[in-house]
Amino acid sequence: MRRLAIPLLLVVLIALFGLGLALDSLFERYSFEPADEFSQVESFATGFAQTLNSVDSPETVIKHWPQSSTFVATIENKNDLPLPSALAGNFESGEALVLESEQGISMHYYLPSHNKVLTINTGSGTGKQNRGVALLFTSLFYAGTLTLVLLWLTPLLGRLGLLRTTAKSFGAGQLDRRITTSRFSYIQDIENDFNRMADKIQLLINDNKLLTSAVSHDLRTPLARLRFGIDTLAETDNPEARSQYLERVSSDLNEMEKLVNSLLRYARLDNVLEGIDKRPVDLQGLLNECISQYHDETINIQMDNSGHNKDTWLINGCIEHLATLFNNLIQNAIVHANDQLLIQTTAGDHSIEIAFCDDGPGIPVELHDQVMKPFQRGSDSKRDGYGLGLAVANRIASHHNAVVKLERCDVLGGARISVEFSTADLTWI
Repeated sequence: MRRLAIPLLLVVLIALFGLGLALDSLFERYSFEPADEFSQVESFATGFAQTLNSVDSPETVIKHWPQSSTFVATIENKNDLPLPSALAGNFESGEALVLESEQGISMHYYLPSHNKVLTINTGSGTGKQNRGVALLFTSLFYAGTLTLVLLWLTPLLGRLGLLRTTAKSFGAGQLDRRITTSRFSYIQDIENDFNRMADKIQLLINDNKLLTSAVSHDLRTPLARLRFGIDTLAETDNPEARSQYLERVSSDLNEMEKLVNSLLRYARLDNVLEGIDKRPVDLQGLLNECISQYHDETINIQMDNSGHNKDTWLINGCIEHLATLFNNLIQNAIVHANDQLLIQTTAGDHSIEIAFCDDGPGIPVELHDQVMKPFQRGSDSKRDGYGLGLAVANRIASHHNAVVKLERCDVLGGARISVEFSTADLTWI
């Protein structure tokens, strides 16, 4: 949410302070009482007051004051202008008294020769004009703030609308709907979380369909044999034949039990992986330990470590599940190999790859995606198992930020299944 909070804070700061300072500067520049104009008026009024103080009849001069003049001049007795003692002293010594009101600015000058007071008013429209300017710039401030906030909100509302539309489509059954993320989006984290959630839901639903299909398909055969065996038992009295039929029924029950256990283990795999405690694991040592368990196999297992020059690779993970990953890939290669199994390790700039190569018939390209799914077998349907080995390996690798890839081996001619770990989770020793 940092992407959302920081831009919002910046927009508010720019709107309140940046826009406010800019409009204050414009107001001072275009207000109707600039400082230099007031200084000119004050200089004129001071000179005029000195002139009136030196003439015999200032009232006569004021009487002939031009009616069209911008300034209104009047003469009044000093006693008619009561002042506090703090101002009276400075005023009588010749300092002008400047007063500002809604009607404008008035300047008062004491004429000691006549004991009179000269008052010059600058007019009555200036205050209203300044209030109009202030109202204009205040309106501009709020309008500018609103515009900046709307400019920031527009892309956010657009991304939220896209998220809402995609979520509704996904909820309506379009499980392939995803949000195309943008690095400029304020809610990129939420969009990525939605896409990951959608991927997991789609995967769970697909797995559920596969589980249903596997149960209906793989249980049908042992169930049919069980029904046939029970019917046969009911029809025969031969002890030897009954013993043989009982063994077959027991074998079918064991097969069904294995299948159900496999289904349950795979169904619980994601929950188990989510709660694993990851610790530093020596991949090289774990791989060697897994390989040593197959020393009595008729398949010749060879190691090729020429692709790196390190003895130890530590990765944060669960040693039990990583062992399952390696064992599944080794067992898969042994099952499909004719005589040889080659395990290659290659270090890149940003990854370490462990590849399991066999000299078997290989897997057709069109079946590569299929065999990585649970309960899906390759073209050789006579092999034992329920088609879970590669699916389990792929799921474990995904939880360790690794990628499983299926290719054709150029060295042995069979299948090449590799698991690539990112150096972001890897430590070389």
